[in-house]
Amino acid sequence: MIGMINNHRLRLYLIRHGEVEGAADGRLFGRTDAALSERGISQAHRLAEFLSGAQLEAVYSSDLQRAKKTAEMIAKQANLKVEANSAWREIDMGEWEGRTITALHNESPALVTQVFNDPASFRYPSGEAFSDFIVRVQAALDQLLETHRMGDIALITHGGVCRTILGSVLGMPMRKWLQLAQPLACLNVIDWYDGNPLLVSLNSLLSDEARSDD
Repeated sequence: MIGMINNHRLRLYLIRHGEVEGAADGRLFGRTDAALSERGISQAHRLAEFLSGAQLEAVYSSDLQRAKKTAEMIAKQANLKVEANSAWREIDMGEWEGRTITALHNESPALVTQVFNDPASFRYPSGEAFSDFIVRVQAALDQLLETHRMGDIALITHGGVCRTILGSVLGMPMRKWLQLAQPLACLNVIDWYDGNPLLVSLNSLLSDEARSDD
């Protein structure tokens, strides 16, 4: 019986990309196409080595280079090509791109408070609304689950996307999603059995050098 269950299990390795250049400054990178730092490249290599023992059937990623480069290293180990899609991009932070939360809070404390207390009604100035972002990510996840009913796949994406998927899987209110730590280069594992998700591993780090900045 257990063997039959495992044969019909879909396992998703949900991964946040490695560290990017400028992450140490605490700047926000949403749509900004920041490159991996040297540490980020090392983190990606460690993830690829760790997943070399998995029987990956597909590797998906955001089309932004910090996620795609991380994914390419993982896919190479499995002799696969990365399937990159803009649907997996981080939320578009508009005028907040490249800024720090500290500076933004000093300028617009009410807006920063709204992000954490009521994200469902929040839209980044000249950017994307959380409600639209969630619809985008959920549609991409639904398509992925429709395409893959069993086996092992990897998705390399961004902190906001990871929190959206995890928060949805756990049935958490949206205002609680930002309480899910997702450091750079962290690994989550989710299994689906006949469409029913089971969180196997949350926020695993292969190195204690990973940073929590986006």
